[in-house]
Amino acid sequence: MTIQTLDAWTPFRMGDIELSHRVVLAPLTRNRATKSDKYPSTWVPNDLMKEYYEQRATPGGLLITEATPVSLRASGYPGVPGWFTPEQPSAWIPIIDSVHAKGGYIFAQLWHQGRTTHSMYSGHQPESASATPVEGNLRIKNAEMDQKEVAYETPKEMTVEDIQRTQEEFVSAALKAREVGFDGIEIHAGNGYLFDQFHHSNINTRTDQYGGSFPNRCRFTLETVTKLCSAIGANKVAVRLTPFGLFNQTFGEKRVEQWTYLCEELSKFGLAYVHMVEPRFDEFKSAAEKQSFLEAISLQPFREVLGSTPLMVAGGYGPDNLHEGIQKGEHDLVAFGRYYTANPDLVSRLKSGEPLYKWDRSRFYGPFEDNEIGYTVFPKREYASDQDRLKAQLAD
Repeated sequence: MTIQTLDAWTPFRMGDIELSHRVVLAPLTRNRATKSDKYPSTWVPNDLMKEYYEQRATPGGLLITEATPVSLRASGYPGVPGWFTPEQPSAWIPIIDSVHAKGGYIFAQLWHQGRTTHSMYSGHQPESASATPVEGNLRIKNAEMDQKEVAYETPKEMTVEDIQRTQEEFVSAALKAREVGFDGIEIHAGNGYLFDQFHHSNINTRTDQYGGSFPNRCRFTLETVTKLCSAIGANKVAVRLTPFGLFNQTFGEKRVEQWTYLCEELSKFGLAYVHMVEPRFDEFKSAAEKQSFLEAISLQPFREVLGSTPLMVAGGYGPDNLHEGIQKGEHDLVAFGRYYTANPDLVSRLKSGEPLYKWDRSRFYGPFEDNEIGYTVFPKREYASDQDRLKAQLAD
């Protein structure tokens, strides 16, 4: 009997989708949408975004969109398209069609920033699990590329009614995404945004059914997933988590225990996948902190309790370690961020062993007057060095 050796080029069944390979475009905020002329403080997908996603589509490959807010109060950045105005959903259709024309699949990532947004963007007081503000200042960049820093605002502690309204906004966005042709949706429940603000004990100080214990702090996420699965089908729903992230001041305790509980509950739905981000080393303030933290972390406990639910990972992957975790059964899919920004043909380069181009962090987040530069057009390029490749394995 021949035993098949799995790698990134082994086809993978994900719900009713047959992927021809396991390299995924990670959700990347790029801020290239067009400002709406009809609806203030809103942004609409455009032809440049169509070119961007089409460049990165491959036969049988999966793309995940940038994070897209489900309401105006969920929004916090310029150039980010959402789901809550009449013109936004239909503007995604040319993008979806271009990906499908190349034989690819595309999921929409749905988002709520919670306490990390600002009333200067949304016109609303930020909301969160509790009235716990982010410490420090927020750098605001408007459509005219002017920048300034303002203090984060104290968020409103969400009422049960606020929570239910937000859940319905996610359901509404998911239904619209499926209606216009997306193959599925991923909810952003990590990186210190709204769902993650409920997860972390240093932010969530509630004493009701949404705070205190692991089950209570995970309740908002699990209730939302339940409603999404009911609305569009579990195999069209995915969840992104960052169990070891510190971004946006997420300093909660007992992470292994809490996210093991959360993953065990998520394993019961039959989701398309759970997407986990490896720890970002550049978030640590000292070498001692990094070493202490790293000695205690592993995604393995979450993989074990997820059971048959596919696990996607992101952060710290490149040509040198692309296949390793798949071969060991540690995960099923690998999502790429920074490499994909600089290499629209990343899949073919990884397959052939061609060198990869280095990313330009200064062009990650628009809007710019020349939005195409560093997005779909690359006037100056250099190959990633050994040191660059090492950095990519330390943080993505």
